[in-house]
Amino acid sequence: MKRLFLFFVASVLVLSAGCFQLNLPEVQGKKTAQYTLDLPADFKKPELSLTIAAFVSETSAKYKMVSRKGTEVFVDSFAKWSSTPSVMITSAFRKLFGCDDSDNDEAIYLLQGDIFLFERNLNRNTADLKIQYVLTERESGKNVWKKELSTSVPLTGDTPEAFALAMSKAVVIQAEAVRTDISKLNAGK
Repeated sequence: MKRLFLFFVASVLVLSAGCFQLNLPEVQGKKTAQYTLDLPADFKKPELSLTIAAFVSETSAKYKMVSRKGTEVFVDSFAKWSSTPSVMITSAFRKLFGCDDSDNDEAIYLLQGDIFLFERNLNRNTADLKIQYVLTERESGKNVWKKELSTSVPLTGDTPEAFALAMSKAVVIQAEAVRTDISKLNAGK
C-alpha cells in the first residue's frame, strides 16, 4: 500500500511538472565601460630628435581601474582602461612628442619610462601617477638624465570618467616636464 501511494505521488508530480510556470524577475547586468586618456591636440613637441621606447609598468593596474584607500586596494569590475597603463602612456608620449612607434635611426635620444603608480587615491580624492624616466643618448648609450616624477591631480567627481580625466591631466603634466628638460638640452648645444 505504501508503494502504491509513493507511485501515485511520484506520478502526480511528473505529470503536473509541465503545468507549473515560474516567473523569475528579469535581471539586467551592469555594463563594463572602457576609458582612455584624453590628450590635448595643441601640445608643443620637443625640438630634438627623439624616439620613445615602450614604457614598462610595475603597477597592479592592468586593464581595470585601481583605487587605493590607506593600505587597501580596490578594483572596479565595471570600469576599465582600453589598454594597459604602459601601452596608453607609451602611445600618449609618442602622440604628444610627435614620434611614431618605429625606431627612428636619426633620433639622437631614447626616452624610456617605468610606471610605478597609476591609480586613484580615495583618501585624497586624486589621480596619482609616478613614473621614472630615463633619457639616453643613442650613439653612446650613456644616460643623459634619470628622474622620477610624481603627480597628483584632484578628481572633479567620484566617477570613472573623473578618474580618467584627472589621469589624463597627470600624464600631460609629466609630458610637459619631460619636454622642458629635453628642451634644456637643445638650449645647451
